[in-house]
Amino acid sequence: FKEWPRPRSDAEEPDMAALHCVVKLGGSALTHKGSFETLKAGSLQRAAGIVQTLHRHGQRCIVVHGAGSFGHFQAKEYNVSKGSMEGCVDADHLRRGLCVTRLSVTKLNHLVTEELVKHGIPAVGISLFGAWKTAGKQVMRADVTAVLEALEAGYVPVLHGDAVLDTQQQCCILSGDTVIEIISQELSPKHVVFLTDVEGIYDQPPDNPDARLVDSIVVHLDGTSEPDVLTSALSHDITGGVRLKIQTATRIVAQSQGAVTVFICKLDSEASERVCTWGEIGTGHGTKFSLAAS
Repeated sequence: FKEWPRPRSDAEEPDMAALHCVVKLGGSALTHKGSFETLKAGSLQRAAGIVQTLHRHGQRCIVVHGAGSFGHFQAKEYNVSKGSMEGCVDADHLRRGLCVTRLSVTKLNHLVTEELVKHGIPAVGISLFGAWKTAGKQVMRADVTAVLEALEAGYVPVLHGDAVLDTQQQCCILSGDTVIEIISQELSPKHVVFLTDVEGIYDQPPDNPDARLVDSIVVHLDGTSEPDVLTSALSHDITGGVRLKIQTATRIVAQSQGAVTVFICKLDSEASERVCTWGEIGTGHGTKFSLAAS
């Protein structure tokens, strides 16, 4: 990422050591990703229960959710991710695409935030549009002031992947995983947990009968990791799917020099609440990304 202007001086930097975790609710875990704007209500309730437990323990957290079947279809139809990079594009058509994409993703953000509030959590939805900006899909401005102020006031920020303005191609899609990487750099949580619709990372696409769960991925300071895994993505998953998650998790661990541990596990599992609350996961219940021993 490029260096973006920070909205506060070093003297104003707060001590965010108390930020317990960032919880990423995967779009496939919250929605039926192949069905237009279709929520998995039971999975959302499960997620809200986990955040409720964190809140009861006094553990500050940030929730970031993917779009799933909310937004991806519209973004693909209007080519919002590519913007105007592919030559002559009708600007009005592209603007409409951004608008209908945002209508959809903010609809899901409302549903997620509403469920959290029903569980007694002081959750507030925060969108990226306007505060974050890209240039050729690279983040050039990431204003986390609203997130920081919400945390300090005792609220649980609920962010989401969003369509944002891009100085080179008019607009693009900023995925929730990219948001998490920047949030982790800025606010240094103790750990990051990706809650998905599968147990974790597999050594090959999990629908293959020979696929095996990878319990641990070791990250080196140069950003490489082992073992290597094969990934696949649905045709309309324009944010990059599992491959982006692996890259994001690896960079978070490497950039923090191991201070932030990353976990990936299934939302609808017994392991999900424990890993969010205590930062622990058992063998066969998920994947842990941690720094290689020096």
